[in-house]
Amino acid sequence: MRLTFLGLGLFLLFRLAPAALGAGLKECDNGVECISVTPKSAEYTFDCHKVDGGGDASGIPVFFLHGFPEWSGMYIPLMKYLKEQGGFTSFACNQRGYSPTASPENVEEYDYNILKADVLDIAAELGYEQFHLVAHDHGAVLGWTVAQESDRVVSFTSLSIPHPDVFSDALYGPNADRSQQMASQYFDMFTRDNSASIKGNFWYMSLGLTSGRWKEYDDKYSDYGPSDFQKALWWYNGAQSAGKMAGPPAFTVTELTMEGQYSVAFLRGVFGMPDEEVVDGIEQTNKVGMIDVPTLFVCGKNDPAILCDNEYSYNTENYVSKDYLHLVVDCEHDLTSCGGDEQEKVNRMVWQRIRTA
Repeated sequence: MRLTFLGLGLFLLFRLAPAALGAGLKECDNGVECISVTPKSAEYTFDCHKVDGGGDASGIPVFFLHGFPEWSGMYIPLMKYLKEQGGFTSFACNQRGYSPTASPENVEEYDYNILKADVLDIAAELGYEQFHLVAHDHGAVLGWTVAQESDRVVSFTSLSIPHPDVFSDALYGPNADRSQQMASQYFDMFTRDNSASIKGNFWYMSLGLTSGRWKEYDDKYSDYGPSDFQKALWWYNGAQSAGKMAGPPAFTVTELTMEGQYSVAFLRGVFGMPDEEVVDGIEQTNKVGMIDVPTLFVCGKNDPAILCDNEYSYNTENYVSKDYLHLVVDCEHDLTSCGGDEQEKVNRMVWQRIRTA
């Protein structure tokens, strides 16, 4: 869901690393096991990190879903924390479009209904009928969907993303949040045909080649290219094709500039206005609905892309029927790497959500 440099100008254009992000697993020691999972119901193999908790009392594991353009390794510190605090076993997989042996070549293969099936199929293949779910960014949009549509989820934690129905209402319709609409202008740019390679490989160069924020925990490709990065971008197409997420109306360069949205105005200048069918926005056509499991929503109040501390976001509590918790921390978008006391708050609240569920 995030755009790494929103609110920070154009600095990403100058932060290109010699190695590109990819799907080869790293950090496969020091209590972390790297495994491959091939669900019986699927033709794909997913690369996963596992931290064995040693047998917690519940026997229910924790599954982590990464977002865009993130990787399973981002969760390793939190997975180790959950083991230390409560003996929880946890899994984090590079998802469809990220694991090289689970990266189909067609945009239709990234529909959210298919992505949801991946989560459930991986858990089943590992032998777990129930699990806790923790998800960030685009993984959290998917996580809300999984939590609502499956009785196998025991608890759900969303990092950075409010309930998709709430978020969609902020993007499109009479109750929209104009500032969130402006912050999300990149949606129509991400979902265009060949979006990773158009405009001189703009998104691949500015996002796909940037060095990782999780350092030794990042996964890398040595030969990663725009066609591979495209598969990560297709998650945006998949959310909208399933009707789970709205899209904002497109603002002109002039409108964005007049409201001080200079970096977004620059992007609009590069990509131009979208096609007529999406210029007025895209409606959410398939509501996620009420969540009936204990849920935690963690918001970084300084997040420049998902304005989760805006008033609209607090409506999330009206979409959770059981034991809802809401934590606002002094972080930006990356709630697994904000560090210090704020990181401790996030980690502890995630642990408490799982423990008490």
